[in-house]
Amino acid sequence: MTSFDFYESSQEDASRIELYSLAIGNDVYRMHDQVTYQIDYDTNPYYKTSISRGHIATGQEHLTINLPGDHGFSQKFTTIAPGQLGTLTIYAYHRGFSSDVKVIYKGVVRSVAFTSDMTKSLLSVVPVSDAFDKEIPQRTFQASCNNVLFDADCKLAAASYKYTNDVSLVSSNNITVIGLSASKGSGWSTGGYVAYSVLDYRLILAQTGDVCELALPFYADVTGEEVDVYAGCDRTIATCNSKFGNKDNFGGCPYVPTKEIFKTGI
Repeated sequence: MTSFDFYESSQEDASRIELYSLAIGNDVYRMHDQVTYQIDYDTNPYYKTSISRGHIATGQEHLTINLPGDHGFSQKFTTIAPGQLGTLTIYAYHRGFSSDVKVIYKGVVRSVAFTSDMTKSLLSVVPVSDAFDKEIPQRTFQASCNNVLFDADCKLAAASYKYTNDVSLVSSNNITVIGLSASKGSGWSTGGYVAYSVLDYRLILAQTGDVCELALPFYADVTGEEVDVYAGCDRTIATCNSKFGNKDNFGGCPYVPTKEIFKTGI
């Protein structure tokens, strides 16, 4: 059987077709740049779109993807960056041999920029292998807790500190969650987060009564929708003990001296 690699290296018989799949949350956008309006692959339709890409090279930091500014994926980034992670997969095969399809690129969308007239958008995509390769210090000598609430070191279960109900009102970056204060108390979720749908979440800056002030509003209108609100933690040992009863797993150094002896002397 003639292979993909044979046609890929051929100067006369090559007729390469590329399929692009951009996914974010539950939305998947499938595209190609061929003359044909629709191409079907793996039971999914890919539609003709004005899409192009930069050169794929080993070791490169990012790949650029050009899309129309009014494309559905690009439009999610026009005002507020969505809470979900955007991913890109590029498939390739040669015309007449759609049974031999190769994945030539998989990456994570890091940013989306627009031209001044908003007619075009430029996606900056990094390879999946490079998206999570940054090293950061695991622990620092500080009074506040080094753990992230509900992580493996904190040991608390997120499901035990979750409140679920409908949103009755949305106003800018404030949402009103029915019964939140009566059930959990005012301020319970300050510093926590609210989750909606699939991996779409927002940091809660403050909670007053049933109203949660979010760092950024949701991209979608969540009025009447069910959300999950999670408790917040200010990372002090007092809150760890009184609110969560988790003092034994506190990950900070609460008794660090507040006096700077190198400046003031002993």
